[in-house]
Parts: sequence; structure tokens; C-alpha cells
Amino acid sequence: MNKIKDYNLPSVRLSAGMYALTKLSAAGLTFMLVSLVMLGFPHTDGIPEGWPTSVPYAIYAYGLPAALVADALLRVFRSTSLVPALLLYAAAGYGAGLWIASEQGGDAVTCGIGGIFALLLFRLAQLAGERQPLLLPVFALFVPLLCLVLF
Repeated sequence: MNKIKDYNLPSVRLSAGMYALTKLSAAGLTFMLVSLVMLGFPHTDGIPEGWPTSVPYAIYAYGLPAALVADALLRVFRSTSLVPALLLYAAAGYGAGLWIASEQGGDAVTCGIGGIFALLLFRLAQLAGERQPLLLPVFALFVPLLCLVLF
């Protein structure tokens, strides 16, 4: 007799896909919020004055990898508490800011502080996406595409 055992294990592909969708959604929501804030600042060719690079490039090229590193460190330290997560994201944000400053040319302290705020906003956007999973595809796919078309 062939019995199929029913294990209550989550699918690895589904878990990885949801993680990727949550990260892309957090990047899209962060991009949208930072872009809305930056509307009040003077721009030249899509780059705010005093910024070494454009907002979407900074979020997707520097913020997203820094958030992935922060998540990996949280997984290694097995931390589920909010305070260590925010501290680790702040440290990763400062590192992302220094990375921007070293590659794109900018003030290290200003870029570091901007990176802290951006990555903390990224973490809050990720938490919001986890609470409202129906909005994940909107911010992961449609908002970045819409912003790329408009800007």
C-alpha cells in the first residue's frame, strides 16, 4: 500500500518567492515615499540637488542589497525582536550610505544619515507589506513600472 505522508512543511519555493516579493514591494514603496518627499526639493535631470545619484538607483542598487545583508545577519543571529532589527537596519543603512559616497562621490556623513533613514523606511515598508499581502504585487511591480514611465 502506497501512503503519502502529509508533512506540514512550507514550500521552499513559495517561501523564497514571498520573501523576494516582499523585498521588491518594500523597495517599491520606499521608492514611492522618497520620491514624494523629494518633490519639494529642486531637481536637475532627476537627481535632487546635493545627492550623488538618483533616488530609484540609490534604493534599488544600494538599499536593496543592504537590506538583504541585514536580513541575513538577522537570520544568523536568530533575532525576531523589533529593536535589534531596527538597529541592524540602521547600521546597514549607514553602510549603504558610505557605499554610495565612495562610489558616486558625496559627503560620507550626509550619505550615511540618508542611508539610515532610507533603510529604516525600507524596513517599515517591509513590515507594512507583510501585514497587507494583497498590496505586495502593486508595490513590487506596478509602482516601479509606473514611476519609470513617468520619470
